[in-house]
Amino acid sequence: MLTGIAIFLQIGCGGEQATPTPTPQAAGPKGDGWAWNGDSWKRIPRSGPSPRYAEALAYDAQHKVFVLFGGQTAKGSSDETWTWDGAAWKLQSPVHKPLARRDAAMAYDPAHAAVVLYGGHVQGREEGDIIGDTWTWNGTDWTEVDVGPGGPGKLAGMSMVTSGGNVVLFGGHYWNVEYSADAWTHDGHAWSRVDRSPRPAGRASSAVAWNPTDASLFVYGGSGLNTTAGIGAAGTPLADAWLLRGATWTELQGRGPGALTSANAIWDQKRNRWMVLLGMSCPNPSDAAWGWNGTAWSKLASPGMPARWGAAVAQAPDGRALLFGGSDQAGC
Repeated sequence: MLTGIAIFLQIGCGGEQATPTPTPQAAGPKGDGWAWNGDSWKRIPRSGPSPRYAEALAYDAQHKVFVLFGGQTAKGSSDETWTWDGAAWKLQSPVHKPLARRDAAMAYDPAHAAVVLYGGHVQGREEGDIIGDTWTWNGTDWTEVDVGPGGPGKLAGMSMVTSGGNVVLFGGHYWNVEYSADAWTHDGHAWSRVDRSPRPAGRASSAVAWNPTDASLFVYGGSGLNTTAGIGAAGTPLADAWLLRGATWTELQGRGPGALTSANAIWDQKRNRWMVLLGMSCPNPSDAAWGWNGTAWSKLASPGMPARWGAAVAQAPDGRALLFGGSDQAGC
């Protein structure tokens, strides 16, 4: 059982330190990467993964690299594994690998020195399939730990972060039919729940970040059940905030950025606040960032990258972060 966890959930967008306006890019999937150094976002060299959105990204502390898997490209879903060492991208050539997919969740598990990947939307005929398998990456190859579905079920659009000595998976959806608000951890073999009811309404594509100083997990926004549309429809953007401490959820008050889905979040160590950036603010993607210091929201200066939704972000223990891809396609 995981203890001492706090999860904060809400929806929004915003910005902080001003940076030069980037060169406009063509609409659609993005192939640019941005590094956070604790003060600002800087664009990294372009040579690397092709443009994509809804990819999974994690920081592998054992090998000191960021690991990227999958995502949706112009040619379909990807099964590529890439690493970024702070200077260059490298395409890995594992003997084994998960099926091509988008909207999977991934994070580094310190207890087992491996990156854990769960579920996602697998490419196939027509709409494809949403699955619930579990894989681990050891720096050179993938291992299927559980063909699934694991405890969380068949899910896409969940969020996963490194949480102290293990990982926490939150939320996700199975089509526009069922949305989860459960929190789970993995012991290297199986998944187990770490929260209890009452809890927030189910949601997917939330912005999530872990605060290592007080073992709290921030989750902002996402999409919930769209009761007016069919099984394949997008969810309804949300705008509430919650805190999970230990196993207990508490709804938080305060007026934040508003309804936002497919956004990103990081923990700003220097300023002791969570930062929510980018995302889809229907019907247009956002280029904004907001800060939450545990008491109040503040609109920050633009983070500097073009507006987008569906980017992937991961953070190292020292606070550095990498953000990659996404899409600036309008519409909800």
